[in-house]
Amino acid sequence: MNYKEKVDEAYDEFQDVYRDLERLIRSTDRLGEDDRQLLLISLGRLYEIVELLSELPTADGSGRYIEEDFVVRRIRNAAELLREVRNKVAQGTPDSLAEEELDVDVMGYAVAIREELLDILKRALEKAMR
Repeated sequence: MNYKEKVDEAYDEFQDVYRDLERLIRSTDRLGEDDRQLLLISLGRLYEIVELLSELPTADGSGRYIEEDFVVRRIRNAAELLREVRNKVAQGTPDSLAEEELDVDVMGYAVAIREELLDILKRALEKAMR
């Protein structure tokens, strides 16, 4: 399986989990309106960064500048995080959901990926300029 196929497979998996979770969030009565909106916003941010990752080519097509595993691993980790959030929403009570601060977990992961990606792109540029 080549890089593009691996990324596509991971991204398709992420999208499936994302759509399932989004439907659950919009339809459940386990979340208050404020929690629902915050979680939807953080999901949107995570979706944007994962979408960017899925479109990110390696600098020379063979992973010389950007490690292929980084992209695939981050997309799969994002899907796993969304599975965990989905399970908490599906099984939780409103009080425990508020304490979990699920939106903070999702937003934190999106920010972490963004920071890692910026660092990797910076290093890729430095290598390319050598």
